[in-house]
Amino acid sequence: MEGVIDAHTRDLLTRRPGFDWTVTEFVRVVDARLPPRVYYRHCPELHGRMITPSGVPVTLQLLGSDPAALAVNAEQAAALGAGVIDLNFGCPAKLVNRHDGGASLLRDPRRVHAAVSAVHKAVGSETKVTAKIRLGFSHRRLALDCAKAAEDGGASQLVVHARTRDEGYRPPAHWEWIGRIRRHLNIPVVANGDIWCLEDYWKARTLSGCRDVMLGRGALADPLLAHRIRHWLNTGEHLPPTPWRVRAAILSDFAALQRTTLSGRLVTSLIKQWLNHMRKRNAEAERRFQALKRINELDTLLAGLNDERETALETTAHGSEPTPA
Repeated sequence: MEGVIDAHTRDLLTRRPGFDWTVTEFVRVVDARLPPRVYYRHCPELHGRMITPSGVPVTLQLLGSDPAALAVNAEQAAALGAGVIDLNFGCPAKLVNRHDGGASLLRDPRRVHAAVSAVHKAVGSETKVTAKIRLGFSHRRLALDCAKAAEDGGASQLVVHARTRDEGYRPPAHWEWIGRIRRHLNIPVVANGDIWCLEDYWKARTLSGCRDVMLGRGALADPLLAHRIRHWLNTGEHLPPTPWRVRAAILSDFAALQRTTLSGRLVTSLIKQWLNHMRKRNAEAERRFQALKRINELDTLLAGLNDERETALETTAHGSEPTPA
């Protein structure tokens, strides 16, 4: 979630109960030990106890391919206070893959093992090492081998995005393949990919057999999705769809946090980026996006978000929340 899930977003998404932990945007590792300022920029929570303001733990993520460079940077992150370090083998971005990062390593399980093992040895037992993978690069034939390579290298948990790199984010997500992996591993496996609503959550859990799921784009599309899931698990009650006024309030709070350090034009761009995620699953967000997408002045944009006229379209594009089977 590079360029999307920064510290302010983590703060806003965790203000209601729902998330057990969060992950930073990846810190790109090439061939040198990065200075502390890079880590503090990606993870301001290092200044505290590695938790969001509401107390949700934060995991610091590294992305790279050179085991030695990953090891020294993991040592750096641990020395600064990171208690959990996650290794990204799932990023499908062409630029990242072209520079031998993210999902590109899934073409050779030995490289996954080398990276995880180097980091695990560097940080010792006091710092947990976790990993995220996809089902492969261009095919799924090495999915289990890559998963076992991460486990054998010392990963204590594995998140699996239920598609290959070449499948990108195109539906469907193959949650049943995560189940095939989970049955062969001794560490916790977390299901990820295409979880947009409560019904998706239950299907992902059922088909994968995983106890936990990870939300990415789904949490931006509906900022209350994790809370909705947690509330249903605790009470059996279905919360109503997230109304536009709540979505607008979250976007406004996001703007207020961002504009303390960023220019109005940049904050406007970030608001549109988040709104673009929302609009794919919400009719009112789509209407607002189309009406506001050419506005470049922040206060005008915020006024348009919070205008309560013509707000009848407050249901999701799929209607009310479906009932899990």
